[in-house]
Amino acid sequence: MIDIAWIVSALALAIGVYLGGRGLIDPKWASRLVRLQADDQGGGFAEFRATFGGVFLGLHLVGLGFVVFYLWQGVPMIGVAAIGAVAVLSAGWGGAALGRLIAIWRDGADTPFNRFSVLFEVLLAAAIGAPWVVWVLS
Repeated sequence: MIDIAWIVSALALAIGVYLGGRGLIDPKWASRLVRLQADDQGGGFAEFRATFGGVFLGLHLVGLGFVVFYLWQGVPMIGVAAIGAVAVLSAGWGGAALGRLIAIWRDGADTPFNRFSVLFEVLLAAAIGAPWVVWVLS
């Protein structure tokens, strides 16, 4: 069961790596994805590259690296680090879903895009955090 959880987590982390890499090299795509516009002061696309690109890429790439190294080598210390990494990333995706749910509830933002995004964020949180959940329950 734990091996399946690690593989599911690796696949979900790869999605985060893709989103971050794509946002890093194509900030206009990231802007459209999150439905925000860069300002005209010159820093807007830098912000998309940094937050929706670099942060996503860096965090998910390191988490994926830990998970892949653990699956490949089975080294317990890396496994402990990977458990922590996936727990933190899972919490981040869960927090994003929570923020979007509050926006739906409080801000009248109940749109098909936001409903889909909540589902996507919850699924990624669950998939990335699967090894942590299995570890806690075992």
